[in-house]
Parts: sequence; C-alpha cells; structure tokens
Amino acid sequence: MAKTAIQKLHDFIYERDHREIMLTGLFLVTALLFFLFALLALWMGHEDVFGLKMGLSGVMLLLFALYRRYGHTTFFALLFLLLVEFESVSAMFGGHFYDFVTVYPFFSVFGFFFFFSLRMALWLTLLHYIFWVGFAMVQYDIDAANPVFHLVPLLNMVSTTLVVVIIGVLYHISTEITYERLEQANRQKAVLIKEIHHRIKNNLNKIASLLGLQMLRLKRGTAESPEEILRRNKLRIETMAMVHEAIYKANDLENIEAESYLKNLVGLIAQSYGRSVPTEVHADVSLPIDKMLKIGMIVNELYTNSLKYAGMKRQETPFVYISLHRYQGRCVLRYSQSGFDPADEAKLKAEKGLGMTLVKLSAEELGGEPDISVQDNTLLLAITFAC
Repeated sequence: MAKTAIQKLHDFIYERDHREIMLTGLFLVTALLFFLFALLALWMGHEDVFGLKMGLSGVMLLLFALYRRYGHTTFFALLFLLLVEFESVSAMFGGHFYDFVTVYPFFSVFGFFFFFSLRMALWLTLLHYIFWVGFAMVQYDIDAANPVFHLVPLLNMVSTTLVVVIIGVLYHISTEITYERLEQANRQKAVLIKEIHHRIKNNLNKIASLLGLQMLRLKRGTAESPEEILRRNKLRIETMAMVHEAIYKANDLENIEAESYLKNLVGLIAQSYGRSVPTEVHADVSLPIDKMLKIGMIVNELYTNSLKYAGMKRQETPFVYISLHRYQGRCVLRYSQSGFDPADEAKLKAEKGLGMTLVKLSAEELGGEPDISVQDNTLLLAITFAC
C-alpha cells in the first residue's frame, strides 16, 4: 500500500537527524520565498530582480536535490548559507526592499550555530560581521545618500548580529548539553541491555546444567517423586527470574536490594509448597546480579529443605532466620533453622544430593565456603565472601 504524504513526512521526521530536518525545511521554504519575491518583483516592474530571484529559487531546489542524493549536511548547509549571503548582498547592493534588507541577512548567523561546532560558528560569524561592515563602509563611500548605510540602519545591523550571536551561543550550548546527556543515557542503556542478555544466556546455560545433573540423578535412582523434582526445578528457575525482575524494577545491574529479594524468594517457596514456617529476613546490602543469583540459589535450596523436613522428627515448629550483612569489605550470609536434629548434622555435611551440591558450588563461585554446624538443635550455616 502506497504511503500518504503525511505518513512519508512522519517517517522522514522520525528517521532523520534534527539538522537534516532543519536544512530540508530551509531549502524548501527559502526556495518558495525566493519564488514569491520574484512574483512580487515582477508585479512591481523589477524584471531584473525577477530573474535573479527565480534563478536563486531554482538553485535552491537544485541544491536540495543534490543534498537529498548525496547527504553531507554540513557541506550543503554551508552552500545554503553562502547562497543566502549572496542574495543579501545583491538585495542591499541593488537597493531592493529597503524595509527588509537591514535585518533579515543577519538571521543567517543563527544557521552557523545550528549546523556547525561552536568554534566554527564563532569564526564564521566574525568573518560574516567583518564582511558586512566592510561592505557597508564601501557602499557608504559610493552612495552616501543610500538610507541603508546610514548610522541607524548600521546600528540595527550590529545590534541584530549581537542578539543573534548571544541566542546562537546559548542555543548551541544548551543543545549540546542535552544531546550529550541523551547520548550518555543511550550508551548506558545499550550496555545494560547487552549485559542483561549476557546474564540471561548464562542463566539458561545454568538451567540446562541443572537439568542435566537432575537427569544423572534420575538414572542413578532417587527417592524424590517426579512431582517434587519438577517443583524444585521450577523454584530454581523462578529464583533466577526474580533477580531479573528486581533488575527491571531498579534498572541497575550492580545494586539489587537483597532484603526485598530474599523476602520475596522465601514467600515464593512457601507458596509453592503450601506450607510456611516462622521466618525472619534481615539484609542491609545491595549486590550485583551475579552475586544475588548465587545467594538466591543457596537460600532456595536451604529454605526448600527447611519447609520439607524441619520439625518432622522433633515434632516442633521450626524457626528460620536469614541475614546478609557487610563487614569490613566482606559480606556474611547466615542461615539458621531451629528444630534441627543433631543426628542429621553429619549427613547434611556429607550430602551428595543436588541441593547441597548447588549450595557448595554457589558458595565457591562467591569465593567462600559454607561453614555448617549445629548448636542447641539449631542448624547454622555461614558463608563469608568478598563484596
């Protein structure tokens, strides 16, 4: 389906740089103005001016066609401004349209600040000013009676130039600051998206590895039911997903708030098993995504075991306490569970199951080692790592 004129204009505006849009508009509008001036000159009987304006209108359209074909905004912007300067000189030299010529030539100064760097714009403005002052002085010597070159019009030219220069400098500075901030934000977002994709890829590889380990255990035989196997793997995947949800909310890969993440995690596990035990979570640190993933895996395995087995032998309600704090440049993750049978301590330390394997591997990846002990029927596990 052919696009309408409005759709084409919309696509052009949103696909082009702001300088491209401005230069395109200037070419077309100026060509139209020259054409209208040509008609006005013809109506007033100035056939020479009519020919000049029509020629300038044609040149503008030609430059526009070349610009659309070859691009190079800065180069064609310079050609455009030179053509406007030529038209201004011819207007002042010929004495046409006295009511306009003392002001509108100097609006081209703003184009210097729009299309060129600040230093280049200032140099072009200086050359522009020197040229027009010299031109006015020469014209005054030639025709002192010409009102265009008297003191008041010349002061008008100077004041107009100064105002436009001030506006141009302020515009250029504010625009550059804005674009620099936007570019910096875009660079940060690009890095963030790339890093997130990298982490997702790693997580998918980890999930594949977990499933591979689970398949090996199934071949060797396991007491767990298929339903339990699927539930635990589901929780492991959701543990990873929750980290990415935290990133989405915080938009920061390096500072994931640990306490809210761990609270949400234990709530998810309890909901999955349809059972809850009294639990307290205290954490005062924010950690990068890779460390939070490993901590999440550790807590997931430990808390899952607590929900499944805690209090079964001793017939008492267990209590779980999870803390994560920073001390002297290192972080300490502590997990305690009351109602633990001391007879199971040796079994827990020698556990070859997937759960404890994941705890130990995750601790090693953090740069620590799980310290497991039982005191007063309370399981204590601590992992110290750099953070």
